[in-house]
Amino acid sequence: MKRVSVLLMLVCCLLLGACNARIGGKAASAGKDSGSSEVRQSSKLAAPLNQMEYVEYQNIFFQKQADSFVGQHVTKTGIFVPLEDNWAGKTRYYVWGYYDQTKCCDWQWEFVPIDTTSLPPAGSLVQMTGTLEYNEAALDKYWYRDASVSLDTEFAGETCEIDLSLMDATLERVQLLNLLHAPAQYEGKTVRLYGRVKTPGSIQHPYYDNVWSLDFVTDQNVPAIGTVVLVTGTWRNGTLTDATVAETKDY
Repeated sequence: MKRVSVLLMLVCCLLLGACNARIGGKAASAGKDSGSSEVRQSSKLAAPLNQMEYVEYQNIFFQKQADSFVGQHVTKTGIFVPLEDNWAGKTRYYVWGYYDQTKCCDWQWEFVPIDTTSLPPAGSLVQMTGTLEYNEAALDKYWYRDASVSLDTEFAGETCEIDLSLMDATLERVQLLNLLHAPAQYEGKTVRLYGRVKTPGSIQHPYYDNVWSLDFVTDQNVPAIGTVVLVTGTWRNGTLTDATVAETKDY
């Protein structure tokens, strides 16, 4: 696959969080009628609610007003998360938040840190300060360069090897696409994501139907369809196996 086509696809995934592009299509294996799903309260930090950030995000990426913002040296407050970009063969860094408490609309700013050795744990609340620039290497052609990161509140909850539950819904989807693009790279690793129960053996996007779904195999009782859950399992051939499914109130 040509790099241009791949990047265009990722751009669409990042910016169009509610588009109808289902991924994952194998027949799901329903969980056995044993065990129970407990409500889980993790140490997940509340993401910032900032309508102005969302408006600026829309203006830059949808309203073609990026030139008005390029060169600005600003500070963004958000949840810090790295994203593994298998197509580009690199780790990307973001701060993100929501428009309002409905959490249906999110914003995320990619940045290039000055120092990658002293970044806080993924999921932490941080202030990122950098200068917006146009760059072909950025996933959506714009990122904040020479960025410094200061910690506000450190995330201290339980994590796993590939933890999509620390991302907003849009970044979660992009990371899932990367996982499915290179399943062998993650074979045998523990993976966690969040979403709604679609069937007793599959999870889907937390807010919109037909955006993505993923199969899992579990021996637990699975909560009712539509319940928001965390699913943690071992990644095997694009499916979460030996999965635990826990209802959550954190999302």
